[in-house]
Amino acid sequence: MTVSDLILLPQVSEAEVVNELSSRYQANDIYTYIGPVLIAVNPYKLIKKNGKSLYDESLIEDFSGREIHENDPHPFAIAESAYSHMINFKANQCILITGESGSGKTETSKHVLQYIANISTKARTRLAVNQSRKLSDDKKHAIDKVVNNVRRILIRANPVLEAFGNAQTVRNNNSSRFGKYMLLQMNPSGQVVGGFVHNYLLEKNRVITQAAGERNFHCFYNLLAGASKADKAEWHLEDATKYAFLQHEQRTIHGVNDRTEFADLGHHMTAVGIADDDQRQIYQQLAAILHLGNVVFVSQVDASHNPCCAIDPTTKQSLQLAAKLMGVSADSLEDMFTFKSLTINRSEMRVPLTAAQGEKVLHSVVRCVYDNIFTWLVEKVNKGIHNPSRASQTVGILDIYGFEIFHENLFEQLCINYVNEKLQQLFISQTLQSEQLEYKREGIAWVNIQFFNNQVVCDLIEDAKMPGIFPLLDEQCAISQTSVDVLMHRFNETYVKEPHFIKSRVKGSVFSVRHYAGVVEYDLSHFAEANIDSFFTELYTELQKSSNAFVRNLLKDERSNKEKLKRPPSTSFQFRAQVNALVQDLNMCNPHYVRCIKPNENKISGSINKQLVTAQVQCLGLVENIRVRRAGFCYRETYATFLHRYKILSRTSWPAVHNCSSRQATVELLTAEDVGVLPSLQPVSAQREAEANGQQRPLTPLEVYHMHLAAKNNKPTDGHEVPQPIIRFKEDIESLGCFSLGRNKVFIKHPAALFSLERLRQDKLPQIAKIIEDAWVRRLLRARLAKYAVVFADLNTRYSAIRDNLQDRLMRRNGAADKATVAGLYSHWDQLASKVLQPSSRLRSHLAAGEVYNAASFLTSYAKRNAAVRHLNKVKKAVQVFSSRWKGRQTRRNMSPDLARKCYKAMLGIRTEFERLFGKKKRRRDTLDRVYLGDYLNVKKHTPLLALLKASKESHVLFAGETHKINEKFVAQTRLLLIGEMNVHNIKADKMDKPKERRVVPIAQLSKISMSSLHDNYLFLHVNNDVGLMYEVDQKTEVVLVLKQRFKELCKRDLPVAISDTIEFEAKKGMRLAFRFVKNQNTTVSTMEKLDKKNGQVNVGTKY
Repeated sequence: MTVSDLILLPQVSEAEVVNELSSRYQANDIYTYIGPVLIAVNPYKLIKKNGKSLYDESLIEDFSGREIHENDPHPFAIAESAYSHMINFKANQCILITGESGSGKTETSKHVLQYIANISTKARTRLAVNQSRKLSDDKKHAIDKVVNNVRRILIRANPVLEAFGNAQTVRNNNSSRFGKYMLLQMNPSGQVVGGFVHNYLLEKNRVITQAAGERNFHCFYNLLAGASKADKAEWHLEDATKYAFLQHEQRTIHGVNDRTEFADLGHHMTAVGIADDDQRQIYQQLAAILHLGNVVFVSQVDASHNPCCAIDPTTKQSLQLAAKLMGVSADSLEDMFTFKSLTINRSEMRVPLTAAQGEKVLHSVVRCVYDNIFTWLVEKVNKGIHNPSRASQTVGILDIYGFEIFHENLFEQLCINYVNEKLQQLFISQTLQSEQLEYKREGIAWVNIQFFNNQVVCDLIEDAKMPGIFPLLDEQCAISQTSVDVLMHRFNETYVKEPHFIKSRVKGSVFSVRHYAGVVEYDLSHFAEANIDSFFTELYTELQKSSNAFVRNLLKDERSNKEKLKRPPSTSFQFRAQVNALVQDLNMCNPHYVRCIKPNENKISGSINKQLVTAQVQCLGLVENIRVRRAGFCYRETYATFLHRYKILSRTSWPAVHNCSSRQATVELLTAEDVGVLPSLQPVSAQREAEANGQQRPLTPLEVYHMHLAAKNNKPTDGHEVPQPIIRFKEDIESLGCFSLGRNKVFIKHPAALFSLERLRQDKLPQIAKIIEDAWVRRLLRARLAKYAVVFADLNTRYSAIRDNLQDRLMRRNGAADKATVAGLYSHWDQLASKVLQPSSRLRSHLAAGEVYNAASFLTSYAKRNAAVRHLNKVKKAVQVFSSRWKGRQTRRNMSPDLARKCYKAMLGIRTEFERLFGKKKRRRDTLDRVYLGDYLNVKKHTPLLALLKASKESHVLFAGETHKINEKFVAQTRLLLIGEMNVHNIKADKMDKPKERRVVPIAQLSKISMSSLHDNYLFLHVNNDVGLMYEVDQKTEVVLVLKQRFKELCKRDLPVAISDTIEFEAKKGMRLAFRFVKNQNTTVSTMEKLDKKNGQVNVGTKY
């Protein structure tokens, strides 16, 4: 029988720990606790339990709201612990996932992110529910949209960053070759509303070279396997064997389909917010990198017998293809690789480069381009999720490269192992060192536990005073032409007395460092080259001339002119600054640890190498951690803070502490009769197994507690057997309720005791909230009653004064009837109501409505009389119309049939003529029997209009009426339309005594008339070789007949009339407008709307 928490081991030793981890691993129990620390052993396979994946989303509910010891060991439990600490204590949290390369850190970080992203979408707290109630539906939808968008990007960003930042190594098929600290930003409700990804030290050199049995970054193989034939032809891509950067024999990963990965990568990039064009540009630059890798330099000698280099003619095509894809000329690219520009005495000189130097510059360009692509991707992810304005607390997830020991260890391995040393030091300082120091400081009885403090190794690498390896390397790199021998001599001379620096026994370029995880031998040959990148300023300048906007944006140099004159900071300096900033941020968070262990070197599932696991147990300090946890305390807090949180549990401390110190009040609280450790705290898995086997569900801790209280008070317990009483807290006595008192803090030993206090507090909170709510309601009622009392007294005083005044007026006493005296006695209702009623009060709104009604009632009598008169006039008019129509009907009935036919033909002659000519045009019902008057303006009585007609030599008016002209901006303008014997006049007459003639169109110049088929009033006049006119006129039928008849008289031919629901006409020189006529069933009028600059729409109502 294995234990889920190594603290419970009967004997603590390395062998016992390794055997326990091995037994659990063979039983597919890959996770184990050391108190709150999770130990994860990489299974190298997908584990299922009860037919479900161990990370199935349906299991998330089992961990939600549960304490860590109530669940089986799992990354979800650690994520829940971090999330609940953030919710309950309003403090930033971080989850640190550490271990060797290949131990499963990246996969574990995915599971942690999966849990937090899913659980944070639900309102878990009372605060979240209350805040949700205060928000409008629109704001709720807006917040939900933000949360879902951030969740989607966070989950989809991982595969994108892995494709460009992960690679296969000899120890891991998906090894992270960069460090990542993902910061999740939470709002007060616990929802993920933003995030930020910090990346550290991408292994850029992997683009150029890889160790035997390893691959380049995944994205290159995905591109070659998944790109379409057209894209491959455009980018001139071939098989992976054709490229020098991919020449190693390891080009595929067992069980991974690069073609499918490429398709999935496109979907993930789109979800993150990367446009298709940007994706194609990224792939195009990857292709350019592959072509640059095939460029070969040959050594030559120039005319002055100086060594120089040139591009091998057989590889110039690769250079040309790369230059084409990057948007630069091949000649300028070749010049960049073969010459270097120097400025001496303000004059520029071109210095030829050797073949080695040219290759070095090419590699520098390749590293820079790829690094900038990766940085661009990270910035794109951050742009989609960063939302600092909404953030309240944060949860950080650190997934950084693990400790590495390869056959050949370079500068990158030293950087990777340095950051692991810093994280190990952080773990030591937060768990082992600080904890023991605090026990001594507080006077707690404690036997010191020895452990290895790796601060000396960190100082060896980074200390500036010593100086450490990195500062010494920077110092030597500042000296040009530093040789490996000189650098090796400086190292051996400086660190001769350092026990953790091991000098090589043979002369060469290697040295060793004794890390916490073991001794690692480093090759110094390429340290200087990796530390100082040779990407000169002029290379930035040349690439900024690219015709490709994406490349220019990718390689823009944002340094100031002053910064460009300085030596750029070294790689080690930048990395040290990043790591120290990271450690500083982590120190400000509440940490949660996941320690990952690699079971074997061959990546085989089910196999465990105990010797390898023992080495990792040693370097992770797990045995020392177990001993500290067994002997130590899980919780410590100052007395004041402890009382502030838990004083509601006991009547001795609630609502306030009286006549004793905080220390004594803490003791009284913990030893109170109803405070203790809840019994039968079982994991959720045990409860599920009991239910599955048909057994009675175990009682929850709070159910046990309530039954205990009921039994103590002689109350029934619903038929359940009374359980054992709660376990009492006892000072310095070994039990679940053990606690100790320090000088300033209280210490609680077992997690179960702390979780019991939290459960009891959660159970008490609703009762306390109800007490506070009742007290507040009582206070509000007292205040309201006081206001009502004041108003009541005021009303009584006014009532008495008015009553007395009435009596005085009845008695005809002097001055009683004075208007000023009487008005002063009365008060407007709002003056008193405002003292006791809120502005939004329903009673106040009723009073206001009644006041308005009373004020208006005196006016309604006059309004009703006027309304009655108007109604009477309408009735009289209707009677006249009815009488006229009745007389007409009687006259028609008495006519002979022959006379009736002649009258009918005379009355409807014009209508019949219109139907014959324009049968496709619908008519309005109220215009069928209209009599055509011609002159609707009585032009003969308007001298100004007659003057305008006389100026145009018009002797007779065929039609005159008021219309609306539609201009080229779709604006209706009031105009007068006059049709004379020769011309059509468009007249602006805002004042009838000052008309202005806007346009005169000869009738003979008309080309056609256009109308729609619907019953609207719009009319289009088309003019030969000139701008047309568009009118809205009620007498459109009359206008058309007049123009058609007069045109035939003048031109001896018919004027065409076009009926169509889509009409175009020239509204301005060179500008044609198009109108579409649509029948609208929802309105009774015709309206015009502008769709864009050249299109409009007329919605014709159904009234007609």
